[in-house]
Amino acid sequence: MSTWTDRARLTVRGRVLLLDLGEEVGFYTESGPRRARYLLVGRLSPVEALRLGLPRQGVLHYPLAVDPLDFEWEGETLVLPGLRVYLGGAPPFVETPYFAWRVSALTPKAR
Repeated sequence: MSTWTDRARLTVRGRVLLLDLGEEVGFYTESGPRRARYLLVGRLSPVEALRLGLPRQGVLHYPLAVDPLDFEWEGETLVLPGLRVYLGGAPPFVETPYFAWRVSALTPKAR
């Protein structure tokens, strides 16, 4: 299954959800600033990771045991159990233990 949004391509492959943003962007996450092109949600083996063909760098991985089809879009926010990805920028408050929001291009690059 694959779908496009105005900002990203969302794909469900096996037990994982993969969001391809098309370019590396800055995120602020529960563990601090990061840069990533891909957001990967789900648990997978090293062999499954190789099959996805993702690079070693530029992947924000959340190894949550969730059904990859159990997602919703709320405006510019990707919603999964325990995780919110705010593509439109910082939210007024964080609703889940795991989160990532896209930082503005004016913000210094996260490492």
